[in-house]
Amino acid sequence: MKQAAELFLAWKYFKPKRSAVSVITLISVIGVALGVAVLIVVLAVMTGFSDKMREKLLDTTSHAQIRPVYNPMAINNVEEICSIVKDAGGTALPVTISAVLLQPRTGFVPKVMIGLDPAKKLDSFKLSEVIEQGKFSLKHGEVIISYVVARQLGLTIGDKLLIHSYANLSKLVKKDKNGNLALAKDAQLYLPTEFTVSGISNFGKYDFDRDFIFINIDDANELLNLDWGLATGIYVWTKDPFRMNPFMEKVTEGLKAKAPLCRIDSWQQLNKRLLDVLQVEKSMQFFLLIFIVLVAAFSITNTLITTVIQKTKEIGLLKATGATSGTICRIFILQGFFVGFLGTAAGIILGALVVKYRMVILQTLRVVTGQEIFPKEFYVFNELPAHIIVSDLVLIAVISVLLCTLGAVIPAIRAARLDPAKALRYE
Repeated sequence: MKQAAELFLAWKYFKPKRSAVSVITLISVIGVALGVAVLIVVLAVMTGFSDKMREKLLDTTSHAQIRPVYNPMAINNVEEICSIVKDAGGTALPVTISAVLLQPRTGFVPKVMIGLDPAKKLDSFKLSEVIEQGKFSLKHGEVIISYVVARQLGLTIGDKLLIHSYANLSKLVKKDKNGNLALAKDAQLYLPTEFTVSGISNFGKYDFDRDFIFINIDDANELLNLDWGLATGIYVWTKDPFRMNPFMEKVTEGLKAKAPLCRIDSWQQLNKRLLDVLQVEKSMQFFLLIFIVLVAAFSITNTLITTVIQKTKEIGLLKATGATSGTICRIFILQGFFVGFLGTAAGIILGALVVKYRMVILQTLRVVTGQEIFPKEFYVFNELPAHIIVSDLVLIAVISVLLCTLGAVIPAIRAARLDPAKALRYE
C-alpha cells in the first residue's frame, strides 16, 4: 500500500497541470529521447560498418594467406603446400599478385593484378558471382576489371588493354657508381602484353573495385618473368573464419616441416590495425555520446528542484501526516525514473526508425542539399550500413535510465530534508 501511494504521488508530480514545470518536464523527456536515439543510430552505424567491413574483407580476400617469409620471392612447392592446407581441412588457391601499369590508350594507370587459375574451384572467392557484364572467363590474354576501372578507363567488354609489369620496367634502368639513375647497358626493348576485357565485376567494396584486376595466373607469371606453376602467395579458406586457431596451428606445423620459408597469416592478423581502429572508434563514440544523456539528466535535476520548490507546502503536509524522509525521497527519485524510462523508450523507437529508414533520409538530404551525404568513394560501401545489436540496446537503456534516476537524487534529498513546520509556516 505504501509503495502504491509513492508511485501515485510520483506520477502525479511527474505530470502536473499546465505550467512551466510541465513544459520543462516534457523538454527533459525529449532531451533523453534525442540523446538515446542519437546514441543508438551512431552505434548501429558503427556496428554495421564494422560488420560490413568484415564481410567485404572475407568476400574480397581469403580467410588466411600463405606467403614467402622474404619478399620478393615466389613459392616453388605450390602443390605440396596446397596438400598441407587440404589435410588441415581447408581450401587453397595459388595466386600471383603484383602491382602493374595499365595502358588503355594513352597514359598509365597503376593497379594491382591478381593472377589465378580459372580451372581451380573458385566457390570460396566468389569472383564468378560478381560479374555484372560479360562472363567469368580468364583464358590466356583475358582480363576481368571492375565497374570502377571500366568507368575510369572508358572500357567495355571486348576492348583491348595493355599491361606493363614492374619486372620489365625495372630492367630498363640501373644506378651508376654515384647513385644516379641511368639507362641499363643490357636494356632490351620489350612490348607490353595485350589483354581483352572479358568481364566487368562489382564486389560492392569501392576501394577493392578501384584497385584490383584479375588475369590468368600463367599470364601473371609471364608478366613477372616467373615459371608457370609458381605463385607469389596462396589464398586459404576454412569452414569458420572466426574460429581458426586449430586450423592455423596444423598448417603452421606443416609449413615448418615442408616449407619453412613460408608463413600463414589469418585475415584478422592481416587486417588487425583496421579491425582494432573500428572497435576503438565504436567505444569512443559510445563514451562521447553518453554525455548527451548525461546533459539530459542534469536537466532533470533542474526540473525536480523547481518541482520541490513549488511543492514545498505539499511536502510539509505529507511529512506532518507521517510520511518519512525516505518516502519523500523515493517519490522524487521515481519521478527521475519516469523521465528516464519514457525518454529511453521514445529514444529507442525513434532510433530504430531512423536506422530502418536511413537510406530514405539520406536520399531526402541529398535532394534537399544537392550534395552526396554518403559518397562511396570515401566510405567504400554502396550504401550506409547499420546493424542494431540487442546487447547495445540493453546497455544504452540501462545507462540512460540509471543516469536519469541518479539525476533526481539531489532534489529528492533536498525534499526529504524539508522541515514540515518551516514548510507550512512559510506557505
